[in-house]
Amino acid sequence: MTETSNKPSILACDKDVMTLRRLEKVFFAAGLKCQTKETAPAAVDFAEGTRLLLVSEYYLQFALTVAPPDCAILVLAEEDTISALGTAAKDERVDHVFGRRAANPVRPWEVLHVVRRLLKHYDLEGIKPFLHWGARMHETVVASSEDLHHVVEWVPTFCEKLGTPPKVQETFAELAHELLMNAVYDAPVDADGQKLFAHDRKQEVVLTEEQAALFSMGTDGETLAVSVRDPFGRLERRHVFGGMHRALAANGQLDTEGGGAGLGMMYIYQHGYGSFFTIKPGISTEVTVLYDLGLNRREFTTLPRSVHVFHER
Repeated sequence: MTETSNKPSILACDKDVMTLRRLEKVFFAAGLKCQTKETAPAAVDFAEGTRLLLVSEYYLQFALTVAPPDCAILVLAEEDTISALGTAAKDERVDHVFGRRAANPVRPWEVLHVVRRLLKHYDLEGIKPFLHWGARMHETVVASSEDLHHVVEWVPTFCEKLGTPPKVQETFAELAHELLMNAVYDAPVDADGQKLFAHDRKQEVVLTEEQAALFSMGTDGETLAVSVRDPFGRLERRHVFGGMHRALAANGQLDTEGGGAGLGMMYIYQHGYGSFFTIKPGISTEVTVLYDLGLNRREFTTLPRSVHVFHER
């Protein structure tokens, strides 16, 4: 088979040569053309129709000044991602922040997943795309506050059977609770766009079939994944990046007056090494969080996090 174009659609800029070499292999695997540079991007680099820019945080400010408005900027952040999240909150070209340790290159599968979704427009749902073939997965509809509590009670049992430490069991129960509270109480609105249940998160709620959330959880033995999808699609990118940046910059000491969205986003950020938000405005919002089962708690606590926001129709 022949390739349809010789023009690269991706530009990658990083001081680290090993990272660039690995990215070249990843893009070859995806059948995509890529130009790599060890220096900062320049305006001339975008003359051939480059659609995606992967850039280290070291070169990010250069990238913001030369990248065209329709170019997606994917940030390769090292260690501390607060600055990159702050940039994403202000610039709509930045929807993807890859967390990585200074001594390690990016995770190939993560780059492949994001780039192929952006360029090929794959419509992916649930946790299956994040787990290896043959993974064990559970899925259930959550149509009431009672369903919500049953799921939260079930999560530690599943994690215990998987062999995770008690702290991980507790952590994922808390994460499931946060995601489901958002989907059951905060997301539902009436025909006029007015919130139905957000004013009282302690009330008993019963949702219609069309309003119900979908909860998914599973593992392939290496990754533990949890996902919640609501059928409203009201989450906005500013809630994600703005909330995470404010909460992390304040070390979680936020004034919750006005909704406390920052604390909720920080909770999602801290409970996995990667958070994936798929937003279809007015249709659905899905949040997926991934946890690396091969890390001990100390390693996980200091692991740089990735945050990805996909806007789909």
